[in-house]
Amino acid sequence: MEEKTLIYVAGNPDAYPLEYFDKDTQTYAGVIPELLAEFSDQSTYEIVYYEADGTGHREELAQQKQVDLFSGYEAEEEQLENTGVVTLFPGENAYALYFTEAAPDAFQSNLRAYLEQVSPAEVTGLLMASVETPPNTQGMYWTMGAMGAALLVMAAVLLLTVRRYRRRLKESQQNAETDETTGLGNMEYLERYYKQYINDKNRNLYQAVYFYVDTDRLRRLSSGQETDEFLRYCAIVLGEYTQDSDILARVSEHGFIMLKLTGGTDKTDAWLTAILDRIHDYAKLYGKPYETNIYAGIYALRAEDRDLNEIIFQASQGAYGAEKEDCRYLRCSKGMMDQFMQERHLQASIEQAFAQKEFQLYIQFYVNAANFAVVGGEALSRWKHPQKGVLLPSMFIPLMEREKMISRLDYYCLKEVCFFLKGLLKEGVDTFFVSCNFSRDTFAAADFVQKVQEIMNGFTFPRELLILEITESVSVRNAAQIQQNIIALKKYGVRVALDDFGEGFTSFYDLQKYPIDGIKLDKGLVDHVTTPIGTAILKAMIQVGHELNMTILAEGVETDEQVRAQQEIHCDVIQGFRFSHPMPQWEANAQIIQNRRT
Repeated sequence: MEEKTLIYVAGNPDAYPLEYFDKDTQTYAGVIPELLAEFSDQSTYEIVYYEADGTGHREELAQQKQVDLFSGYEAEEEQLENTGVVTLFPGENAYALYFTEAAPDAFQSNLRAYLEQVSPAEVTGLLMASVETPPNTQGMYWTMGAMGAALLVMAAVLLLTVRRYRRRLKESQQNAETDETTGLGNMEYLERYYKQYINDKNRNLYQAVYFYVDTDRLRRLSSGQETDEFLRYCAIVLGEYTQDSDILARVSEHGFIMLKLTGGTDKTDAWLTAILDRIHDYAKLYGKPYETNIYAGIYALRAEDRDLNEIIFQASQGAYGAEKEDCRYLRCSKGMMDQFMQERHLQASIEQAFAQKEFQLYIQFYVNAANFAVVGGEALSRWKHPQKGVLLPSMFIPLMEREKMISRLDYYCLKEVCFFLKGLLKEGVDTFFVSCNFSRDTFAAADFVQKVQEIMNGFTFPRELLILEITESVSVRNAAQIQQNIIALKKYGVRVALDDFGEGFTSFYDLQKYPIDGIKLDKGLVDHVTTPIGTAILKAMIQVGHELNMTILAEGVETDEQVRAQQEIHCDVIQGFRFSHPMPQWEANAQIIQNRRT
């Protein structure tokens, strides 16, 4: 959608029914605002009335070039400096729109052309809508007596039609701006009131507070209905802490945003803590067997902030950071904002990175635990960024997961691995295996097996040389689909392993649920293999794995002491810096071929 140019208007609050300030809606209404709104819909300009507070400030705003357009009667406004004028309703009560020096030339010509084609019938209809319920204003320069008897006759004919139209229009707008689940305003609602409430004078007095709810987790632990009930509870609590000068809306599946006029950090801490306490107590209050948490990010608006989406983004990153650090809320510091900007730059580069093949395949060797012979390797990704150099996965994998692009990288890496194995086969190497990691969401997809087969069908190599690793257990979500995918892949000849076994959600239950070929012991367990308790735990895991005919691999092995401990408990394969570091695929290829010849 084309971005519209903002045009600021200084309205006349006392020119009913042509233009007036409606105290009920806190906006400008009448013929002129209606005409400008229609012009905005048909053009590339977004018309915004400046400070709809009922006082106008037209002369001050016009002289300071803070508005592009101001309105009033010609006789009254002649003294105001302007660069152009459009006269409406010429005669004794001639009314005019004045362009200031700040108004773009194209806007002036476009508005003139639009007003010239507006018919008298359209103006009459707008007048009827405006005079339906006279507002409480002062200084009405335009009276119904001046309209004449003919206008009153026309009003009687059009009144019912206008009333019905205005009611339907208002209901339609309310429905379009309401979040169905919580009843709060949505993004459209937020955008409208952001323009009305926040301006250059008060912008730096506002803070954007983003409230993040992990709805995916709640739906896994409960149900969609219970999750919606919790979101409605959050909306009620947030609403109780929303003042008349604040704006509250639900802007995404996971988030609420509050634009709050605040008096300082201490006051923000107080009401924010109260909100988080009440929402955290929801589980206890309603007897839920799981925790109900909400995380907040605070971003203080700056004088130069204009883009609402950017404001929401900054606040939301604070909330995501709070969840990651397991704290209740975070303020967006300069360091944090710099990090956000770096991520944004990386995000903007992802498409180009795929197109230019900047993601490169690296291999880290596996060795036989008994004789240290190289038997295989793990496929890893590195991003060779044209400006930032080689980036480690920790710098871009979390970003791609948040942006729902991790599956694309998974399949990209799989294709590179297939190229690698095909190349080894041409050199006569037909025993070296490669394990390829897949995220939980990728592996759980209904079309996962189909996509894997489509990629692999283009390459010739023994299928058992490819091992697909599930990087996280999905015992609480999509377990049936995971099981179907594993069975289908094994029929195709591919082997499947569980990564990071013993860490996070992974458990012996997974070994019973999924027909896998091997497990990779988590580095956190390997680090403690030299302690009595650590040895006992790993020994039990390996024994169970061997009884189920699984290959056991230990990752993160870095010392000779760890190597000896793994040999003593009969681990099959070892990986770690003690034997090799990740290397580019071409270097790994050369070393594998050299090892074969010696």
